[in-house]
Amino acid sequence: MPVDDLFAEAERQLIVCNSCRYCAGYCPVWPALELRSTLTRGDITHLANLCHDCRDCFSACMYTPPHEFDLNPPKVFAQVREETYRSYVWPSTVPGWMHGWRGVAGWFVAIFVLLVALSSLTGGAGNSTGPNPGSPYEILPHLVMVAVVAAPSLWTIVVLAAAVSRYWRDTHGRLRDLTRPGVWARTLVQGVQLRHMRGGGQDCDYPADVPSPQRRRLHLAVTYGFGLCLVSTTSAAFMQEFLHLMPPYPYLSVPVITGTVGGFGMVVGCAGLMLLKRRSAPEPGTPSMRRADYGLLWALLILSVTGLLTLFLRTNPLFGPVLVAHLAAVIVAFAITPYTKFVHWIYRLLAIYKDNMDKLA
Repeated sequence: MPVDDLFAEAERQLIVCNSCRYCAGYCPVWPALELRSTLTRGDITHLANLCHDCRDCFSACMYTPPHEFDLNPPKVFAQVREETYRSYVWPSTVPGWMHGWRGVAGWFVAIFVLLVALSSLTGGAGNSTGPNPGSPYEILPHLVMVAVVAAPSLWTIVVLAAAVSRYWRDTHGRLRDLTRPGVWARTLVQGVQLRHMRGGGQDCDYPADVPSPQRRRLHLAVTYGFGLCLVSTTSAAFMQEFLHLMPPYPYLSVPVITGTVGGFGMVVGCAGLMLLKRRSAPEPGTPSMRRADYGLLWALLILSVTGLLTLFLRTNPLFGPVLVAHLAAVIVAFAITPYTKFVHWIYRLLAIYKDNMDKLA
């Protein structure tokens, strides 16, 4: 659907919703809609990213198909979010090699081969023959590992920073309004609790039209699992740089405990969400968003599984190939992050922040 037609259809549906207001208590989208007598593209983009796709409104709505009003807010919001993910990054027309499983698989293989070559050129001995078995630096030197991961990370940070700036200017305006600590505190609490995924207080109508806490709980498993993996990486860097303790770390150390718990949390959460998605009704979504959901879940699952394997196999001859595979997956993930659904949490967090700020106005 052309962009102009998409926003015109979204405006049409939201005008009907604003007249009805039956869903006012379901989530912050509808009270935020009531504050607006006219709708700009920025308003619609904000409301679409404030939507957590709980689908309670779709289940309760009396004007969904086959009614002549033909309302489907979750679907039109999903379409607008897809436009958000596409239009605010650079380049907005994503090259073919940055999306699709064939392109991603090709880059994974290429980077895997490059890392194997770098390991050979730098004298990578493998975990069983070097002086420090189980250390990743027996496979790749520290500086080489930092360099190959830092390059795509810096690219992603620059692209996302520009995207955030453009998004905020379109949905709100002044960038200085992003510097309100009290609003951020409230926003982060709501975000880490996934509070807005409770719908009308009874959780999502997902995967069926009956309220269930499954989706929110599995999202929490992924969210906290990912956070614990970040804690693992950060604590390992702190131990190495400031305490001068080199890997491998003991099983009862902070990096290993947080990485293990976080990895298992991501595995359970991603697998569970994929099963729920298979059972979910397709009508309130779009085929392309469904593919993006699966792509993100598979990427996180591969990262968590290969990360766990590097721990369990660190005294095994397979440690070297598994570590290289994990690093290749990390590099590819970092490089294509701005062009995947992984960015959804950034826009959603900004939408929650704006909603909290608007309530104080």
